[in-house]
Amino acid sequence: MEIALRRLEGVDKISISIPNQTFEVTYKPGSSFRPWDLRDAVAKAEVDVVRFTISARGQVKVENSQRYFLAGKDKFLLQGPSRVPVGVPLSVVGTVDDTKEPFQLRIRDFQPLKK
Repeated sequence: MEIALRRLEGVDKISISIPNQTFEVTYKPGSSFRPWDLRDAVAKAEVDVVRFTISARGQVKVENSQRYFLAGKDKFLLQGPSRVPVGVPLSVVGTVDDTKEPFQLRIRDFQPLKK
């Protein structure tokens, strides 16, 4: 599984925890989150992805009365009630639903970034 993940475009670091049944992938700056590639890579090791939790830097923008989190080239539709400020550089942690387009993000925690 580790070799398959390392071969993915834009991957910088990988951490795998067998006891916790988790893996963490860190992308190089400017790379895009591509969950279907992650799913395909781990499927070769007969592993299923149950949930994606991401940590990202970006900011919330409003388009057509919808709130989106923009992180580099990635765009996530925000789900659920949120107190996340608009137009402020942020670091966020949340869960992603990659079964819908655009991907949907439920932010669990956020921190404003210092300029």
